[in-house]
Amino acid sequence: MIEYANWPDRIKNRFIELQFQSELIVGSVQLAIISLLFGIIILAPIGYSPDAPIHSAILGLTLFTILVFVRLWFAYTLQLNRIILGIFVVAEMALLLLIIWTYYIEFESSPMINLKNSHLNYIFVLIALRALRFEPIWVILSGATAVIGWSLIVWQALYSAGKQAITWDYVTYASSNSIYLGAAFDIILTIALITMVIALVLKRAQSTLHQAVSQTFKAEDLSHFFDTAVVEKITRTETVLAAGQGEMRNAVIMFIDLRGFSKLSEKLSSKALISLLGEYQRLLVPIINQNQGSIDKFMGDGILASFGAVIPSATYAADALNAVDDILKGVDQWQLERREKGDVILDVGMGLAIGEVLFGMIGNENRLEYTVIGETVNVAAKLEKHNKAEKVRALATYAVLEQAKEQGYKSSKEKEIRYKRTVMGIDVKQDLVVLA
Repeated sequence: MIEYANWPDRIKNRFIELQFQSELIVGSVQLAIISLLFGIIILAPIGYSPDAPIHSAILGLTLFTILVFVRLWFAYTLQLNRIILGIFVVAEMALLLLIIWTYYIEFESSPMINLKNSHLNYIFVLIALRALRFEPIWVILSGATAVIGWSLIVWQALYSAGKQAITWDYVTYASSNSIYLGAAFDIILTIALITMVIALVLKRAQSTLHQAVSQTFKAEDLSHFFDTAVVEKITRTETVLAAGQGEMRNAVIMFIDLRGFSKLSEKLSSKALISLLGEYQRLLVPIINQNQGSIDKFMGDGILASFGAVIPSATYAADALNAVDDILKGVDQWQLERREKGDVILDVGMGLAIGEVLFGMIGNENRLEYTVIGETVNVAAKLEKHNKAEKVRALATYAVLEQAKEQGYKSSKEKEIRYKRTVMGIDVKQDLVVLA
């Protein structure tokens, strides 16, 4: 039995959902097997008298179909608790054994022929199907029912035939109606061993399944705090994560700032500020992601994004400028909507630079952070601030535009280039492109 008590509610609920899905799979497989067997019965020649007292296979499969549908109804209506499920597990195995037991009546022979019934193999199928719930208890219950049921079938055969029908000669057993106790014991032992092995496998698999579900939730949680590509890198890395690990990449770095936010923050409540930031970030983040960009961090009303740093790309510069175009369109529409509602109109400022950056981990063993480092990052940050001096909304180094055009970037209008501009904090004069 899976111990849910100490598990967080969301993991517990996920397991309950998986168990529900497993029960549907078990039922579907059982119905598929029943359909197959019905087809075989219809197509195969009849091997018993039409006037036989009972038609075991047809009756048994019909009853089994009803049993499966009733169990699925309990599952769909969320009434399949552990007691009811246990009753169904015992009932389905008991029904299969009943079908096997009635064969001697159908073929109007002695109970000893039941011991050679090939339908015995379906016992193992039923036991194995119960493993889909990842709970050993149902495998054990199914197997125990099979052991008891088969033992009763053997006992009835012995009781009806008497001791004189027992033989220890396998050839005699195979070619006559005698009972070979070794074969009967082998079947009981095999059922018990398979039951125990599957139960042990499930017991070991439970911790793995628990860990897998937990890791899935952790990855989902991480995705709320880190860029999706960074989460993938963290959760799929084959090496131990440690500060100082990193890779050099050619990338475009983008700094975005929400213009007018600082002054507005003096007037708005904290709740209103958070709501405004959320509105702004919900607009920009999907646009950046859709253009293959990665969010490095949020800095209040600022956003640091990279293109080509987390995941190498052959179109990173073109992706960055496409993102700028889409952001500007989105912000223009956002401003229109705010104007219609009578809200304060805000704008953005963007700075982009291209070059080699180090993408890696910083921090210590207790607190790690993936980030981009390098002069390119500093240049992008300074260009974002330099927008005010140039009286524009978005600036990029000329190298960004050159690289973007080589990668297939096309703009609807010509970009203005401003040569030899002095940017505060940068010693070398910069050739800049006005993006907006």
